[in-house]
Amino acid sequence: MHRLWKRYLELLDNDVSPKIFDNFKNMVLCALLLAAGTDALRSGHHVFMSPMAAGTTGWGLIVLSGILMVLNISDGIRRLSRLRYHTVLQILIVVVYVVVSERVVEMVWTYRAD
Repeated sequence: MHRLWKRYLELLDNDVSPKIFDNFKNMVLCALLLAAGTDALRSGHHVFMSPMAAGTTGWGLIVLSGILMVLNISDGIRRLSRLRYHTVLQILIVVVYVVVSERVVEMVWTYRAD
């Protein structure tokens, strides 16, 4: 237990906490962009003062959020690959990433439906 606690303190000294929160913040932002894009496709109404159609704007947001999600998750997986049990952590982080992103999209859809 003492060795585990020392490892935890070592990770905190190496600024792992801000890196985790930055990655999570980026994930939520990407999920919000994805939700906005899919909502624009679902609703079909025109965006105020937009020269493009809602479908074009929606697909643009979806592509942008997809690219940003891939970059964010690649960065997280690369950082995890340096740790001891990296394969298990990589699988776990991908599952958590997908579940949280899906929930954020559902919450935005529900909020926009009201």
